[in-house]
Amino acid sequence: METFSEFDHCVINVTDIPLALHFYGTILGEILGDAEITDMTYMSLEEVTQARQQTAKRQELHDVAGALPTPHTGVKFGEALLPIFLHQEHVQEPPPEQLVGTPRLALPVSHEQIEKAVGVLARHRIPFKGPVGYPAPCPAERSLYFKDPSGNFVELSVPRN
Repeated sequence: METFSEFDHCVINVTDIPLALHFYGTILGEILGDAEITDMTYMSLEEVTQARQQTAKRQELHDVAGALPTPHTGVKFGEALLPIFLHQEHVQEPPPEQLVGTPRLALPVSHEQIEKAVGVLARHRIPFKGPVGYPAPCPAERSLYFKDPSGNFVELSVPRN
């Protein structure tokens, strides 16, 4: 029987795509390495308006919720893809001092990467908590917590060997 060892992708919503690309592609890419920004999928105002009208018609006629297309892009770390979608409505961000929460994007890193992350985050003035050590049997040996510019929680975690 095969075992699951990695995930294909995880989708996040952001409030500002260029800022998110800088954070994930440049800052997190410096920590994780091998970051590649994917092509941006844009929609014109006319396309967004048309999609909203079609969605409203579908909901009225069929009482079926339709998904509204949204501008999106992504960052690849090796073979793992992190799609980045623009929020379509206001989402209340957690307070600035809250650095740990859910939902949370948790990425496995090495001891060297978590130490590098401390320096990179400090240099970019990104508040963080940790590294926090965890005793066995916790599957994570150490974790570092912070948020992206849109308030999404991120954890870098060194797996226990």
